[in-house]
Amino acid sequence: MVCDTTLYELLDVPPNATDEQITKGHRKQALLNHPDRGGDPIKMQQINIAKEVLSDPKKRDIYDKYGPDGLKTGGGSSGFPGGMPSGMEDILANLFGHRFGRRQTVHKGDDRKHVLKVSLEELYLGCSKKHSITRHVVCTNCSGTGCQDGIKRMCTKCDGQGVENVIQRMGPFIQQMQRKCSSCNGQGDMITPKNRCKTCYGQKISEQKKILDIEIPRGSQDKQTIKYSGEGDQIPNGIAGDVYIILHQQPHPIFERNGDNLTTKLNINLTESLCGFQRLITLLDGHKILINHPSAKPIVPNSYRCLKGHGMPNRQTHELGDLIIHFDVEFPRENFIKNQAQVKQLESILPPKHHVTMNAQENVEEVQMEDCESPPKYSRFQDDDGPDGDEHSHSDHVQCQTQ
Repeated sequence: MVCDTTLYELLDVPPNATDEQITKGHRKQALLNHPDRGGDPIKMQQINIAKEVLSDPKKRDIYDKYGPDGLKTGGGSSGFPGGMPSGMEDILANLFGHRFGRRQTVHKGDDRKHVLKVSLEELYLGCSKKHSITRHVVCTNCSGTGCQDGIKRMCTKCDGQGVENVIQRMGPFIQQMQRKCSSCNGQGDMITPKNRCKTCYGQKISEQKKILDIEIPRGSQDKQTIKYSGEGDQIPNGIAGDVYIILHQQPHPIFERNGDNLTTKLNINLTESLCGFQRLITLLDGHKILINHPSAKPIVPNSYRCLKGHGMPNRQTHELGDLIIHFDVEFPRENFIKNQAQVKQLESILPPKHHVTMNAQENVEEVQMEDCESPPKYSRFQDDDGPDGDEHSHSDHVQCQTQ
């Protein structure tokens, strides 16, 4: 089985042609394409090269096995003494187009991106996970040729270039443009319906599922990308694309991450706020730490405390961030004081209350407070026209004045 049939087609002989058939084919094509008879000089050069390669057993063997690339990479070992003759490489490049010589362009398959859900514990400790991907691979049945016999046949319309010239008329002007070959769809090869591969149906690629072993380093970040080179889509005569695994951290019921720091919320009651408390906290690696907060150091609502070195590990420095605790103080419910003796006892312990001194001659009205919702916030830059179309002056907003 030969790798390429272009040179055989130039001489109009089969791939298993004998030396006699090759000689006769060359003679026939030379008569038809000789420049003295009005033929194309470049086509004549290509016919002569085809005769030179196919008449030499060593060169023909390399061409049959490796195609046009074998003629180039074989060098001196391919039967060309001292390397390929001057000018021959350009002629072959013109014949084989992008498949030979300096005009060869290495194409790459498409990359694949996958989102992998991970827990905060997995990012803290690092882990290994398996992830299934679907990708395109070169058909193994036809070796990416799309043909049952595995032999590529050059498109005769574009001469294997994958593009065709189109003449477009624009008024009095004529413009010549290039577009994808309509016969081979830019592939440069032709596959007849009878010769289509039964596995890929001439598409040259097939679909494959693969399990990737994902290694998540300790301390990895949310939305961090892990690259696996060559695991993406494959294409014939090209290199495979890459796979990008994007880590997506799932919400945690206790901790919230901010860089290398962790934040957690801790509810304490008023007694604990004033008199001290103890709490056990289980960290992401499973071990527990004890918080023993002393008395006489009150913790006010919506305040923060920091535990150094109990946060997330850093991938580069391997040091640990901090654990930040957000405190919420729960106050007693109404009527928790049963009698005036308890009131006096609390007043004797807590800081003194503020006392109001009133003049007996002043007329003061005593009022009672009621529960209400938080008032809405208005911007000082709000439009003057309110929801009812009334005008509101800026005097409605309290502003600080310089004393």
